Amino acid sequence: MTTPSIYYAFTSSRAFCLQIVFTLNIIYYVSDAQLNPLELVLIGTIMELAVLLCEIPTGLVADLFGRKKSIIIGTIIIGCAHLLEGSIPSFTAIAVAAALWGIGWTFISGAETAWIADEITPEQLDHTLLNGAKFSSIGSFIGILTSVAIGSLFTVQIAILFAGAVLLLIALLSIFWIPETKFVPITQGKQSHLHHMKRALQSSWNVIRSDRTLLSLASITLFMGLASEGFDRLWGAHFIENFQLNEHYTVYWFGLFYALTFLLNIGLLKWMERIATSHFARLLMWLNTLLILFMIYFAFTTHFIVAVVLYLCVASLRNVNHPLMNIMMNKQLESKGRATTLSFYGQVDAFGQVAGGPLVGLIALYTSIEGGLFASALLILPTIYFLRIMRKSA
Repeated sequence: MTTPSIYYAFTSSRAFCLQIVFTLNIIYYVSDAQLNPLELVLIGTIMELAVLLCEIPTGLVADLFGRKKSIIIGTIIIGCAHLLEGSIPSFTAIAVAAALWGIGWTFISGAETAWIADEITPEQLDHTLLNGAKFSSIGSFIGILTSVAIGSLFTVQIAILFAGAVLLLIALLSIFWIPETKFVPITQGKQSHLHHMKRALQSSWNVIRSDRTLLSLASITLFMGLASEGFDRLWGAHFIENFQLNEHYTVYWFGLFYALTFLLNIGLLKWMERIATSHFARLLMWLNTLLILFMIYFAFTTHFIVAVVLYLCVASLRNVNHPLMNIMMNKQLESKGRATTLSFYGQVDAFGQVAGGPLVGLIALYTSIEGGLFASALLILPTIYFLRIMRKSA
């Protein structure tokens, strides 16, 4: 197998496992673990706090010891997190699992992109990252179908345990299949790892601060993070409460939403692959302008079918932001220290989600769900300004 093919195989298989869990975990939390609304919110907050605290240190692990090792460690931790989550239906166990999941994801987030960027030529990077996003969407789509099948034939709990076990198998296969031939560690001399961490963080900040594109991308990442957590928590409540979906059929509606979103995402990524050979900032600016308009309309529409179409548009547009921004970041970064710098962006995103989720939640609590969704849309608005700066400087 070629290196890009290995990248597609592992990203899509991991997406498959994670989507099995994400499709059903709310049902598991409410029906099996009987979590109340506050506990549901705390689960997300614990996960994002773990990401916020661990993103930079785990990114440094990838730059010190190897991206392959970091990917394997992260996959093992996430697999164990889902096994714990599915084994004990209680708030404490699920909260610990959420923290483990956040830690595990930070081992993967910057390391995986840094690994593939090192192992292939710069000319291959755009195509490979966009293709990787498409294959991940396919894996997620199959994960939705699998989760419904396992949940129907067995239980939601069995589906979560199955996903955790498969993730451990993926980690085992990674040991033998993932190549790492061009890794250059940042360690030099006999200085301590703490010194290397401090130096790597300072170096990453200096790189970002000295480059207008990277600094603008950091600002965009922050505002996207501020908006995303609130929207993720409220869109489902918007459908259930404001359109009075029958509780028995909610899982099928949500499964359909996820499935249609991934199909649209594949088509949108395919279209972007054809046209997005350059001018990524301009494309992102127009896509996010549409995203804001669709989010506002979604918040206030009273027509169910219109709300469904708008949600699908919003979800698809949000999904294409990450691969395009990934391409722009990696075009500006050198191989050495790449994972730590990418992890810095992950930490910025986590900070935005930790800060933005409760903010939007409070707005929704004291106004309405529609008010919270509208606030999420407004939080994305500053990204248009930074994208305009990037477009002019390109």
